[in-house]
Amino acid sequence: MRRKREEIASPEATQRLRAIWDAKKRELKLTQELAAELMGFEAQSAVSHYLNGKAPLNTDAALKFAVLLRVKPEELRPDLADLMNYVRSSGTYDESFEGEGWRMVNKQQADLLDLFDILPESEKAKLIERLKGQNELYKEAFENMLAAQKRMKK
Repeated sequence: MRRKREEIASPEATQRLRAIWDAKKRELKLTQELAAELMGFEAQSAVSHYLNGKAPLNTDAALKFAVLLRVKPEELRPDLADLMNYVRSSGTYDESFEGEGWRMVNKQQADLLDLFDILPESEKAKLIERLKGQNELYKEAFENMLAAQKRMKK
């Protein structure tokens, strides 16, 4: 016997998720494929199932979508408000989406973090300084290329 859609996923949660997704996907440059990768889903179809109400927006999925879409979890699922207020009162919660714990990473970034974690502190500091220096070189090269393009247009 086939279950009704209401039994599969809360229509209200699905509507809120879909509305927030539609409002933010361009700004955040998201596709369903990228979202699936960032949230650790095996396929784009998982994201589609949540957005279309074919999969219930459970707590884990709500938290992942909240981080991805940079909203509070209770904006997706108001029933999570008490839980989230408890978490926020723990003293470790950072309200800014740029704060610790808010950034989702893809597989390549996770691999890089794992490698970084095993380095001694002195090597971590050196690596960070080298990367900052290299980043400055890239910025300078990019600015020079833009300046050259502007000169050529004149």
